[in-house]
Amino acid sequence: MYFREFGIPARIARCYNVEQLEDKIAEFNGKKNCYTSVFVFDDTTDRAEGKTNYDSAVLNTIWFDFDDEKDVNKCLRDVRKFIRQYCKPREIIPRIYLTGGKGFQMNIDLFSHVDLLDTMKRDMLRNYLTYLKETYKLKTLDQACINNSVACLRRIPNTQYISKIEGTPTGVWCTQFSVEEIMKLSIEELYAMAMDGPRTEEFESTKSKKAFRNFVEFMCNEQGIKHNVSLSINKLLDKINNTAISSTKHSGSIVNDYIMPLRGCITELIERNIERGHSSHEENKIIGMELINAGYSNPDIHFVFESIYNEPGRDWGWYTDDPKKAGHIIHNMREKALNRYSKDKLIQMKICTDKCSCA
Repeated sequence: MYFREFGIPARIARCYNVEQLEDKIAEFNGKKNCYTSVFVFDDTTDRAEGKTNYDSAVLNTIWFDFDDEKDVNKCLRDVRKFIRQYCKPREIIPRIYLTGGKGFQMNIDLFSHVDLLDTMKRDMLRNYLTYLKETYKLKTLDQACINNSVACLRRIPNTQYISKIEGTPTGVWCTQFSVEEIMKLSIEELYAMAMDGPRTEEFESTKSKKAFRNFVEFMCNEQGIKHNVSLSINKLLDKINNTAISSTKHSGSIVNDYIMPLRGCITELIERNIERGHSSHEENKIIGMELINAGYSNPDIHFVFESIYNEPGRDWGWYTDDPKKAGHIIHNMREKALNRYSKDKLIQMKICTDKCSCA
């Protein structure tokens, strides 16, 4: 099963679903600085009981930590420079957070997880972040976090920043901002907004194919593998993995990247429908309610449906390829507050069987 680590910042718990994470946040928010692992990990690969195998991380995002103890404006300048020089030319919309302390966090979410051998993940991610730091001259990109690579912890959004000296809340929250706000507002204005409490807005971001390919092509260069635009990402990843000494290839699926794994029969349904490029009205309802109850955000739900209807000209049926219209559809499903389909109902519909381990 997949889990995230929770820390204060010492790592004190594993959270296997959204509810467990929310319980920990409720217990410590306002008392301790709250952190969670950037990536989810697979507990079936633990090297010892309760000891996380960080090499099992599901690489579905590139995470950046900009930090300067003396001048947070330097961090803001680096964030803006990276957006202008790296993100905008590639049409990437990152997720950006003011940590509440002395810096910013940024996520560039990838189109899918990077299907890379476990033995290669740590070094490849560290080397790639070091390359970006040097190429774009990001002086405030935290080298310690780069070195920690897949094992990094990040501040949890909408939690209070606790003074390291007094041990009390400073009044500033870890707050997400849009790219437009980051590019236009002063550091004083950003901090003022971060003192208004949690933000509930959903901000636009992308799951980027271009960032995904940039990372993969960097790994090819690291391994001395020739590449060009005619080679697919999957073929390049196969070449990268084949250069490794280990012969065991990490496998996963599009729906393993999130904090709460889905029931096995639903995962199989999604992957089957992705393969055939279609999903019935009833199947979409099943998938939608499963994703909502598992804690997926609206953009993540839309990403799953996009992956099913992935061919140009495909008939989307009751769903739509328009993100705004899709947002309304998903919102309406949330408003109805329906539970996910029961096992009995899934068996009746021949999606599940008595032998399935799902509840």
